[in-house]
Amino acid sequence: MRRASTIAVAAGLVLAACSGDDTTDDTTADVSDPAPAESVAPDDDPDADPDDDPDAGDADPDVTAPPADGTAPPAGDDEVVALPGLLDPSDDPIPNDELVVTGQLDNGIRYYVRENDNPGAKADLRLAVRAGSADEFGPSTGLAHFAEHMLFNGTEQFPENELIDVLRSFGASFGPDVNAYTSYDETVYSLVVPNDEQTVELGLTVLDEWLTATTFDPAQVESERGVVLDEWRIRTQTSNGRLFEQAADLFLDGTPYDGRMPIGTADSISNMDADELVEFYDAWYRPDNVAIVVVGDIDTDEIEADLERIFGDAEPRSAELRERADRTFDTFDEADVRLHLDPDQRTVDVEVTLPLPAFESEGDASLRADLIDEMIFSILVQRLDRDVAEGTAPFDDVSPGTNSIVTGLDAPALYAFTDADRAADTLTSLLDEYQRTAEFGFTQDELDTARDNVAAFFRTRFDGRDSTQDVVYADQYVEHFLRGTPYPSIDDEFAIVSDELDGITTDALAARFDARWANAAPQVIISAPESVADALPTESEVLEIVAATGSRPVDQRDTLRDLPDEPMAQPEPVEPLSIQSLIDGGYSFFDPIELIYPNGVRVRLNPNQIVTGQIYMQASSPGGSSLLTDDDVVDALYAADIVTTSGVAEFNQAELSQILTGTDVEVGAFVSPYTENFLGSSATADAETMFQLLHLYMTAPRVDQVAVNQLIASEGPVVADPGIDPGAAENDALVDTRYDDELRYTVLPSDEQFATLDIDGVERVWNERYGDAGDWTFVFSGDFDVDELIELSSSYLGTLPGTRATEQPIDVSPAAPTTILRTDVVAGTGDTASVSMLFTSEVDSLGPSLTAHADVVSSLVSARLTDVVREQLGDTYSPYIVTYPTTDPEPVVETYVNISGSPDRIGQIAELVVAELDDLATNGPTDGEFANAFAQIEERYNFVDNGQFLDALINDSLDPGGQPVTDYLEHFFALDGVTAASAQAYIAEHMPTTAFVQVTVTPRG
Repeated sequence: MRRASTIAVAAGLVLAACSGDDTTDDTTADVSDPAPAESVAPDDDPDADPDDDPDAGDADPDVTAPPADGTAPPAGDDEVVALPGLLDPSDDPIPNDELVVTGQLDNGIRYYVRENDNPGAKADLRLAVRAGSADEFGPSTGLAHFAEHMLFNGTEQFPENELIDVLRSFGASFGPDVNAYTSYDETVYSLVVPNDEQTVELGLTVLDEWLTATTFDPAQVESERGVVLDEWRIRTQTSNGRLFEQAADLFLDGTPYDGRMPIGTADSISNMDADELVEFYDAWYRPDNVAIVVVGDIDTDEIEADLERIFGDAEPRSAELRERADRTFDTFDEADVRLHLDPDQRTVDVEVTLPLPAFESEGDASLRADLIDEMIFSILVQRLDRDVAEGTAPFDDVSPGTNSIVTGLDAPALYAFTDADRAADTLTSLLDEYQRTAEFGFTQDELDTARDNVAAFFRTRFDGRDSTQDVVYADQYVEHFLRGTPYPSIDDEFAIVSDELDGITTDALAARFDARWANAAPQVIISAPESVADALPTESEVLEIVAATGSRPVDQRDTLRDLPDEPMAQPEPVEPLSIQSLIDGGYSFFDPIELIYPNGVRVRLNPNQIVTGQIYMQASSPGGSSLLTDDDVVDALYAADIVTTSGVAEFNQAELSQILTGTDVEVGAFVSPYTENFLGSSATADAETMFQLLHLYMTAPRVDQVAVNQLIASEGPVVADPGIDPGAAENDALVDTRYDDELRYTVLPSDEQFATLDIDGVERVWNERYGDAGDWTFVFSGDFDVDELIELSSSYLGTLPGTRATEQPIDVSPAAPTTILRTDVVAGTGDTASVSMLFTSEVDSLGPSLTAHADVVSSLVSARLTDVVREQLGDTYSPYIVTYPTTDPEPVVETYVNISGSPDRIGQIAELVVAELDDLATNGPTDGEFANAFAQIEERYNFVDNGQFLDALINDSLDPGGQPVTDYLEHFFALDGVTAASAQAYIAEHMPTTAFVQVTVTPRG
């Protein structure tokens, strides 16, 4: 099963966050001058999603040691190449960061404490339990995950839902969907709290209650069944959920993980019993099986004392710690295949995995193996990408994948998108690329490219070390407890990785690949729509193709043509007409300046060090698809995706990727009804490359038929049958109903409209919307030297073609609905449904007060729906609501509500949502509800991020009278003007239950 992969190396040194803050630029900063500001609330990974959460095994795999001379012979038909295939078998220890205070209480609790001031004024608290679904005993499944839910439903000190109110009262986001996850091997709980002494102590007390005093009230267990069932529907009743089951069956069969998916089964969930939950809890939630992690703006000595005082008397509730099952993997000696035919599958996907038992070591040998593996598969994908770009591949796109769904399994893959008629050829192509690598190895140029790309990742991490967030450190220490992965300082990490990369040769790549190719029989998954089943190869035909690998002749690849080191030369700079400050009395994080050039381009620069070593970019121009003819609108819907995947100038996408080797740069684009836009980021050291791409996309855009074909292959199936994608079908119905089928807003055009998409139309749209820079504004916020960015702006943006003409968008938005407009959609296969509502109310103007009210009301209504629909009725897993002021193109307030549930209950859930909105509008919130919502937003306003700065500066440029940049600063102060009565009035005015759009999605039969 494909899981997106960029850099997944370093033996756990670089870790995916399992739960933590999710912000626009992945980091926030505490501010105090002149006013507090906002950060996005934590958005932790869902707790029982085995497709997202890292899974672990902690036993050493049974692998063959390398030969005494450290060499590995090339793989042949009858040869066995020793694992792990490392030419350098040394295993030097990796030192842990000395700034982390570690220890163990007398009762066995391990702890990790670190002081860190990013974002500041916070503490990230974790309770890590070395027990997951693979540790369940007895016939029921999903016990570990259900137990995790129950920890939020009552402890001795905080009965029932009292704990939620306590945490909300000081601004913490709280609930099983944002504060915990359960995987096959572990369960981890997280609280991010303000760093004052009283609140941190309360947070630690909550962790202690979770460990020692969960009540498992039978009535609460019964009511939680519906919530977990809805989560089960969300996780499993989709094409991706069913595909994961296929992957789990293929890779986990016969292991302790077999049949123990964390979410469990519908039958087990429906019959979950309090006694078996208590038995699981008592067996694994023990002092000698957990760790406490505290990272943040704290005093480490005080925290150590608190840990001893609060957790020191914790005692086990079972006689002894159970022995965990052996989780080591054998080698996959025989090729195997799964054909996953699904009614909701969009494309035909061919995946070839080469799995091994995960190689573990005491020191840097695992790091070396992971770095080499990352380089190997990046080279393989780059080769195949070149075939795609040149139009010679039997597939439309290729990416790296992984089926390493538990830590003991090392299962990288090649993942290609194709169609049924080419599935066999695609499989052959992927297998032959593996065989070609075994026969011819790797070139020095390929090695250099792969090494530079991996080095760029670690360089960015190193350059940003001074702004490393609490969540990153906390994740590392959890990983160390669970899996023994080292947590070096970032300085040590960079030095170690740099040395390792310098020592990797083409022979080292070949030796590691040959060991994998000799010991990992290909495991194939072909997933496809049910409708094309007859055109696919059968399982026996797939196995025949695999068996014939090696007998098919393969040729050595041609070398790439010579390419320049950078996309373009720097133009002669143009002096700006003016440079001026945008606000009076700016403060350390937000004191932007504006440059205006003779071509009309405006550049706004906001230097800060919220994220060291990184720059964030946003650019916009008024106009959008509103200024296009109807015949060009479909081309506009997809033009940005096509152009930004076609390369630039004379370089196709594969060649552009080669030129960009070693850089950390992203530039994307999108066209809305009223604007055309860029979004991007770069490492500070790679800022010029970002400017070069912006310049070339506007002066030398490229539209390749390959990119058009990729877009058609990806989007065509859901355009033809929206019912295969419930989310897309819901969004399409929502906007089509709201905007009376105005094509410029649509998510999915009709089949006939989609068929008009072509190269000429994309080129025409792009040149019209992006060819004249005269009314564009480019905003840069982040860690940069102002003089350097002025020089880059003067060279690459001041020289863009521009007429200085400012376009005015045309209003194509129908008036807001004055009645209830309901639409029913049938989409998806499975036992799950959802309802969405969109409220739109026109306002005279936007402003700080409206923004502050919207933020408080979003929190307030979300809590009400969570408490009533989820906690009281047990009907849904995670209600979602957001209300916000915007322009469309005139000022409006929009409110979006989405809630899932069982198909037979979704109508009643929709009625309940309306009833609760009516109650809030008529009677207002309770004192406690308002106080908790206000506290959440007040706490959020203490933090800033670069994404907010970009939005504020772009909005001011597009709508200076309606959204002046000063509003961004003033909305923090406007929070004081929000009261329970004014929040009630906001709900009554902007969420009228007599006028809204409602879309209900129920599954196909």
